[in-house]
Amino acid sequence: MVSQNGRKRIVILGGGFGGSYLAKALTKRSPGLDADVVIIDRNNYFIFYPLLVEAGCGSIELRHCTVPIREFAPKAELLMAEVAALDTERQRVHFQLVGDDQCRAIEYDHLVVALGSVTRIMPASVVSGVREHAFFVKRMSDAVMIRDRAVELLELANAIDDPEERKRLLHFVIVGGNVTGIEVVGELEVFVREASAQYHNISDEDITFTIYEFNQRLLAVMPENLSRWATRQLARRGVGIHTGAGVKEVHADHVVDSDGNVVPCSTVIWTAGITPNPVLKQLEGLPLNKFGGLQCQGDYLAVGTDNIWGMGDCASVPGPDGKPMPPLAQIAIRQAPQLAANIAAVEQGRPTTPGGVTLQGVLVPLGRHRGVAAIKGIRIHGFFAWAMWRAIYLLKTPRLSRRISVLADWLLNAFFRKDYTQLGMNPDSHREMIHSHASCEADEG
Repeated sequence: MVSQNGRKRIVILGGGFGGSYLAKALTKRSPGLDADVVIIDRNNYFIFYPLLVEAGCGSIELRHCTVPIREFAPKAELLMAEVAALDTERQRVHFQLVGDDQCRAIEYDHLVVALGSVTRIMPASVVSGVREHAFFVKRMSDAVMIRDRAVELLELANAIDDPEERKRLLHFVIVGGNVTGIEVVGELEVFVREASAQYHNISDEDITFTIYEFNQRLLAVMPENLSRWATRQLARRGVGIHTGAGVKEVHADHVVDSDGNVVPCSTVIWTAGITPNPVLKQLEGLPLNKFGGLQCQGDYLAVGTDNIWGMGDCASVPGPDGKPMPPLAQIAIRQAPQLAANIAAVEQGRPTTPGGVTLQGVLVPLGRHRGVAAIKGIRIHGFFAWAMWRAIYLLKTPRLSRRISVLADWLLNAFFRKDYTQLGMNPDSHREMIHSHASCEADEG
C-alpha cells in the first residue's frame, strides 16, 4: 500500500492505550501535521484495563470496558491485521489481514512501535506448568474465563460429598501481589463469596484465597504504610498471604511453593509481572535491550534510527531521572502527546524534546468498598480511596457515553444482586478440576 495523495504516512504498530491515544494526538490540529495515520492491530478495539477485572466479575457490562478504535480515533485509518515482518531499508511493514492469508505491505515515513506487553512467564526450569494450568489477566477473554471457571467450580463443589475435595475446588491461588493481583483478589473474592450464598452445600469456610508474592510485602509500588493497611484488610477477610515466597510448580490439582509445600487447589491465576511483546524479536532491524523491549532515546526515537519511535509497555524510554518510564497505562496515555509533538518537530525541521512522564500516583481497589491510594503525596485508605479510584477512572474512561454506561452499571449493582451465571463465551477454556476420574458405569442387575 502506497499513499495515493503524496502525504506523509505514520504507521502505528499496536492499537492499545499507547497506539490509540497517539493516533488521536497525531490527528489533532495542535501538532500541525499533514499526514495519514494508520494503526495496525489484530483487534478493532482496545481494553480500558482499569475496569477489566470488574467487567469480568460482572460489576460492569463487558463491552463497557472496551473502546472501539475507529470511534476513538476517527481520523486515523485502521488495518485489522497481524504484523508479519519489517523491512527498515525499504520502510515497509508486511502484514496479514485477520481472516485473510495474503501477505500485504504498507510503506511508512515514520513507524511507531506500540505493541504493548504480555504476561511474564518464567522458564519451565524456574516455574513449571504455568502455561498448561494457570489463568492470566490480560485480555477480555481471560477475565470472562476466570468468571466462568469460578461459577463452574461452585456448581461442582456444591454437588459433591467429599469436604476436602470441596475445599480444594474452591481454593484460588493468585501468584503476584502487585496491583493486578490485588485487584483480582479483591473483586473475585467478593464475587465468589456472594455467589456461594446460592449454594446450600457450600459454606464460607470452604472458600479460600491465597496470594504468593516474591517481594517482602504486597503492593511494593505503594508507600509502606498503605501496603501494610491493605495486607491487614485482606488478612481479615481470610485471604492467605505469603510474602517473600513464590510458586515453583503449577499442577491441575495443586501447586508446590518455593518452600516445597504442596498446596491443594484447582485454580491458579498468574499475575507475576509483564514483559514486552515477543513479536518485537521477530521484527528485524529494531534495537532491542536484554529484556526484549525497544531501546529508545529520551525523545522516544529508537536508538540508531531516524524515523522509528517507541512508546508504552514495549519500549524502554528513559524518563527525567534517567530510569525507564514505568510500563503503565497512565504513562502511555501521557507519552502520546509528547511523541506526537516530536514527530511533528522532525517533519517541521525543529529539534525534538525529551519526554518527561513520571508516575502521578497509584490507586488500588480492594473490594468491599475499600481501597488504597497514593497520588502526588496524598495517601489515603478505606472507603474514600475506593471512591477516589472509581471517580478518577470514571473520568478517564474514553467518551461520555461510556462514562454514563459505566456509572449506570455501578448504580444498578448498588441496589440489585449481580448475575452469577456463566457467560459461556469460552467453550474451550476448560482446565482440569479433578485429578482422578473413576469410570462411570451403570450397575448391572
